[in-house]
Amino acid sequence: MLMKHYPLITVVIATLGGKSLISMLTKLNSGSVIPKEILVCIPEGVVVHSDVLSKENVRLVVVPCRGQVAQRAFGFQMATYEYVMQMDDDLFVDHHCLEHLVRASQIFGPNVAVSPALINKDSGGSVYKRPEGSKLLIDIYFWLMNGTKGYQPGSIDSSGSAVGVDSDLSESRFIKVEWLAGGCVLHRRKNLVLEDFWSRPGKAYYEDLLHSHILSKKEIILMVDTLARCELEIVRQSSMTFRGFMSDFCGDFFARRYYMKKVSRSSARMYIYYFIRFVSYAFGRIRSRWHVL
Repeated sequence: MLMKHYPLITVVIATLGGKSLISMLTKLNSGSVIPKEILVCIPEGVVVHSDVLSKENVRLVVVPCRGQVAQRAFGFQMATYEYVMQMDDDLFVDHHCLEHLVRASQIFGPNVAVSPALINKDSGGSVYKRPEGSKLLIDIYFWLMNGTKGYQPGSIDSSGSAVGVDSDLSESRFIKVEWLAGGCVLHRRKNLVLEDFWSRPGKAYYEDLLHSHILSKKEIILMVDTLARCELEIVRQSSMTFRGFMSDFCGDFFARRYYMKKVSRSSARMYIYYFIRFVSYAFGRIRSRWHVL
């Protein structure tokens, strides 16, 4: 049942017109709360399918720049309404997702940014599911990453890794966190970060952590509402080709190092993380090839 009374919402989508965009917009326009305005922000020269504009509330915004952060900032400047939600084009909101996010924002007031729980589309479980296996090995891993604090959901650990909230294990609906995944966040318009704060070329691997840092400096509370749900497809690291893995690995490494410098953090644990990640990928590839033989 649609909510009869709800605040008007602008959704800003920074995209290159990926194949999932139309499906994402269909889900967004099928919920219990429907955005009044959806700004699809694309760089000059990018062409999107005509079906993207089939809904009256969808508007194409051609921006004179390329890059997720820059495109989103341009869209933020054009947002009309009090509530503004940033979204990636490969996420799919649950029927009541926006309704829950708006309710959370109303409960905690104007100085809050709130995200949904992210759900693995294939498994139906949390994207940030706590690792399974030997408790001793898992405890050792989190000790290497974060010292005696160990596993801290919703935190940025000493290695610079963003530890997500496993909504399947959460006993509370609302969880205050140190960072929000940039794929889906509901803001109040007065709190929007309007500048392009990620100047590195290529994929903005750590823009969500830097964005969260900027919001926190503005004394904005960062919150996850575990009742609000948003699905996405997960690409397993072991399924990547070696070339694809190394491209992602190097991009991730240099972006994290840039982020750590920007926020004045430094830790040898970051290098331990990348060593473990590389070894994990190598063993995963060997295991998958062994099964094929």
